[in-house]
Parts: sequence; structure tokens; C-alpha cells
Amino acid sequence: MKKLILSICFVGISLLANAQSNYELVTKISPPNPDPSGIAVSSNDRVFLGFPRHADNHKELALAEVVDGKLIPFPNKEYVYPGTKDYKNWLVSPHGMYIDKNDVLWVLDDGKRSGQKEIPEGAAKVVGIDIYTKKIIHTIIIPKPVLSDDAHYNDLRVDLSHGSKGTVYIANSGFGERFSLVVLDVATGKAKEVLLNHYSTSPDQSFVAFLEGKPLKYDFKKQKFPLGGADGIAISPDEKTLYWTAISSRKLYSISTDLLSNLDSTEQEIENAVKFEGERPACDGLAEDEKGNIYFGAFEQQSIVKRNSAGEFSQISYDRENYVWPDGLAYRNGYVYVTLGQWNRLPGFNDGKDLRKPPYLVVKIKTEQ
Repeated sequence: MKKLILSICFVGISLLANAQSNYELVTKISPPNPDPSGIAVSSNDRVFLGFPRHADNHKELALAEVVDGKLIPFPNKEYVYPGTKDYKNWLVSPHGMYIDKNDVLWVLDDGKRSGQKEIPEGAAKVVGIDIYTKKIIHTIIIPKPVLSDDAHYNDLRVDLSHGSKGTVYIANSGFGERFSLVVLDVATGKAKEVLLNHYSTSPDQSFVAFLEGKPLKYDFKKQKFPLGGADGIAISPDEKTLYWTAISSRKLYSISTDLLSNLDSTEQEIENAVKFEGERPACDGLAEDEKGNIYFGAFEQQSIVKRNSAGEFSQISYDRENYVWPDGLAYRNGYVYVTLGQWNRLPGFNDGKDLRKPPYLVVKIKTEQ
């Protein structure tokens, strides 16, 4: 019996070791470069990273391509470093990123900088960039009255099957207590905010997160960890279904894009069409693949978790040391790419102490183990 127990222990240790070492390093990022959040990967495996300014109003680049492990300003220096130009003409605080089937890089600029309450009109926008010519081919401003200083435009997906030039869906996790989805028509620039403070886009007020072994209760007035509403977002391979998660929740929701993309759909019609897809890990970013699998950055388990199209879950990677806060996720060519944030260690959550430990890692994980 002792021999069997010992054997099981060794197998467990072996499996854990394998899980911890099954990723490849894409790059390490050290100060003065800031920690990354958004990530997107092209059809030929080019990697792009975003560096938001809402938590740290840094003066470094906001968007970069990783080339031989180094950060190269993309599409050019003028566009990604702070400037005095009109807000629509430079990236203020890029967060969510996505590359469509035509290799257009879509960047969600939430327009928010740390220490500044206002999100100026023109700062919050969605930008489409041709990654081959480096030309900006779309700039879609989030207009008032949809634009709100209490919004946090966190992540996006682009649906090319609806609208003459496509439709953008944005998850708003809220800097204030304003949580929603935003729909943008690429051709016309028309915008619509839906599911405002709806149960599917709002945080669970009783939410308790276990971060690095510590239980932390949701408290919007005394925040001890990153919290909020609609955050992770994903789209089905046929672009017929949109999925989303709230960062302070464990529920997954979906809706038909036929309905959501139609700017004439009523709020009641949209609310009635929201579908509960079941429980899932507490997470930040999502990624999806061509088979309908959805990937979660499970920050409590310090893991990357896969949900298949049948709704079954499996862990594909775990690292207690480095997966402190899996943030941005992107899938491409059999790999999930992840920015490994340390956002729960920011000074604002820890009595003014910066507990982050650079370098900040970007990794990729083979999805079929």
C-alpha cells in the first residue's frame, strides 16, 4: 500500500512538473517598458502587444510588435508614444486586441489614463491597422452619449459577417459602476450601448476571489484586486454567437450576433435573447479557436483552462510561480498566447506598495497536449 501511495505521489509530482513546463517563452519585458495587457497574433505568427495607461500613465510605447524578442513600435513611433495631437490620432491606452481573418489588427483604445477622471472624446476608439502596410484603415470613435467616463472599454471582437464592413463588439467592465456591451458599425461609425448594468454584464456583488492563496471579497469602494463587469469576450467560428464574462463572476453568457449586430434591435429583445452558458473559472481575457473551444485565463487556479464545444473543461497549463494574473489571451495555429500580468499586485490594491516582480512574461502554450 505504501508503495502504491508513493507511486501515486510521484505521478502527481510528474504531472504537475509537466504542466508547469509546457509553455514556450515569447518574450520577457523589463522596466522602463511597462507590463503588457492585450495580445494579438497574425496568421503567420506575428505577435502584437498593447500597453495600457489606465493603471500607470507611462511615457513608453503603447503598441508594439515582438521581433526577435524585442519590442518594436507599431505601426510607428508617432502613433504609440504620448503626444499633443488630437486624441483620435494616437493611442492613449490600448487594451483589447484582435486580428481578423484578413490579418487586420483591431485595437481597442479605452482612452483612460491613470490620474485623469475624464475620457476625452476621440481618445476612446477602435482602430484597424493593416499589419503588412502599417496603414491605419479604420478609426471608429466611441461617441457621446455612449462614451462615459465611468466606462472601461476592456476587450473586443470583430464580426465581418454583419454590416457592410463589419461590426465590433466591446466589453465594458467599468471604471465606475457602469457595465455593458457596446456595438459599433464599422462602415457608419454608429454606436449603441446595450445590457447596461444587466445581470449578465455586471459583477457578482457576493464574489470572493482567491488570489495567490488569499480570499478577497468584492468591494467596489475598497478595491483589493481587479474587479468589474463585462470583460472577457469571444466569438464562435461561424460568427453567429458572441460570448462574454464579467471579471467578478463565474458565469458565461452568449447571444446571437444576428440580433446584437442589428442596431434597430430593442433593449428588451436583446435582454430576452441572453443565454446562460453555465459556470466557468473566474478569469480575465478569453481566446477562441476554429473548433469552438474557448480558453480562459483562470487567475484563481493560476492556469489556462479550455472549454470545448460540449461545455467540458480541461486544464492545459498551470504555473503557480508565473501565472499570477493571466490577462490577454490570443489563439493562433495550435497555440494560445498569454500576457502574464501581475495586476493584483499593483500599489492601488496593496496599501500603496508595488508588489509586482518584473520581468513580465509573454508565453505560448500548445493547445493539444
